Amino acid sequence: MRRRDANAIAMATLRRGRMDRTIMAERTQRQHAPAQDCSNARSARRLAFALGAGAFVLVAALAALPFLANRPKPAPQLQLTNIAGEAKSLAELHGRPVLVSFWSTTCAPCVAEMPALVALHRRHAGRGLTTFAVAMRYDRPDMVLDFARTRGLPFDVVLDFKGEVARDFGDPQVTPAKFLIDAQGRIVRVYVGRTDFEDLERRIAAELAG
Repeated sequence: MRRRDANAIAMATLRRGRMDRTIMAERTQRQHAPAQDCSNARSARRLAFALGAGAFVLVAALAALPFLANRPKPAPQLQLTNIAGEAKSLAELHGRPVLVSFWSTTCAPCVAEMPALVALHRRHAGRGLTTFAVAMRYDRPDMVLDFARTRGLPFDVVLDFKGEVARDFGDPQVTPAKFLIDAQGRIVRVYVGRTDFEDLERRIAAELAG
């Protein structure tokens, strides 16, 4: 009986020790939980602040794009050679407005708006407007030549084999992209994506009238 009592006492002591350790662990966890929650809350606030600041900067940058893109700046002084082999220098065209349009035969909006660009050129070419349609370097030359021939494009079509013309104009990544150059040789308006032809027409008319 004494041996059994000793065993019972030992087992009870062991169970009591386990219970004490469990209680202590729970107390420790409860003590650390508020500190951890505070730390998590601070991290969440920092992340929210960083995201908010980033969003503000992005919105401000996007809002400034139209203003920055359309501030008058000197046009690059380069020579463009059309598909007929005729070279024309932008410097020699000072005194008249020039429209440089970057496009591609694989660009659906470019193809869709080409009739409007043709009509615009025909209305103002007799009064001094010069138009260059610069095919992007990734466009196939044979497709550009075929497009220009079958559509009867009345302006200068340029093959930008090495992308040098595009680089001189800031390397536009979206087509169509149009740059309106005034009589002083300054880029005064940039159109990226679908063109606002009403605005473009009004600006060209004003340049020709001035």
